[in-house]
Amino acid sequence: MGIGVGYIAACATLFSWTIGTFAFTRASQLVNPASVNRVRLLYAFIALSCIVMVMNSYSPINLFTTISVEQYFWFGLSGFIGLTLGDYFAFTAYRILGGRRTSLFGCFAPGAALMAANLLIGEHINFIGIVGMSVSVFGIMLLVLSRKEKTQSKVADKAEYTKGILFGALGAICQGVGLVLAKKGFSISGDGFSPIYATWIRMFLASVCVYIIGAFTTNLWTEFKLVSTTIKNLKPILLGTLFGPIIGVSSSLLTATYLEASVAQTLFSLLPVSVLFASVIFFKEKVPFQSYLAVLVSIIGVLILVWRNQF
Repeated sequence: MGIGVGYIAACATLFSWTIGTFAFTRASQLVNPASVNRVRLLYAFIALSCIVMVMNSYSPINLFTTISVEQYFWFGLSGFIGLTLGDYFAFTAYRILGGRRTSLFGCFAPGAALMAANLLIGEHINFIGIVGMSVSVFGIMLLVLSRKEKTQSKVADKAEYTKGILFGALGAICQGVGLVLAKKGFSISGDGFSPIYATWIRMFLASVCVYIIGAFTTNLWTEFKLVSTTIKNLKPILLGTLFGPIIGVSSSLLTATYLEASVAQTLFSLLPVSVLFASVIFFKEKVPFQSYLAVLVSIIGVLILVWRNQF
């Protein structure tokens, strides 16, 4: 029964992240990526606060006082690296490269997670794991070096295109590290700790961080009005918020509680495939053969990486 729930949660995660990818790509093309990140974190925090209070019969005070300082630290650090930094990098890459190209950089995340796990929780890296990471990087390089992809991206400035590649990689690395930090938080919280509550902690600390940064870099009230009073800007952010940090992140943490980490990572790594086919089927995007090959090679690399101990 538990395994079945895990697979259903994994499929829900993949479906949600696919929708979220396209929604946030659109939002980042309409509004500054930093603004998208701030506003969607605020909405996600408010929604998750209501959900956690209803599910646990908590008062607003209970939300903040039920958890320990150590839980705040690990889940909060996970939120800062994965959501504050990681999603800012990802949204910027969405604006420059588009959702399909950026999603492939997600294949960096398992390797980054493994490296972080080696440092934080003593997870072993073997030769097969290094081979898997190398294959994934090779697949991503096939995409990066594709002339047709660069032409189709419509980014004339070489420096801007390079920035998109760099930010896509950094976003994936931050998300991988953030997942390991969340796992560390679960390890000190004991069995049965709610994935949705963990998501709320991550959202809360990530929101605090982005608004502290925003207070020094922009007019937050003007930014909020620009995004929230314009339906054209608000719709993709709300859609992405629902399917990204609320449904997607919560179901991914639920998956991790029922399935082995390697199985969960394998299923999550299929995101570039689902985004690729959604781009072709629903958006009629013409995808070069080299890009199909890049996705295939990168996914093979991830499979080798997450199943490294079975060889």
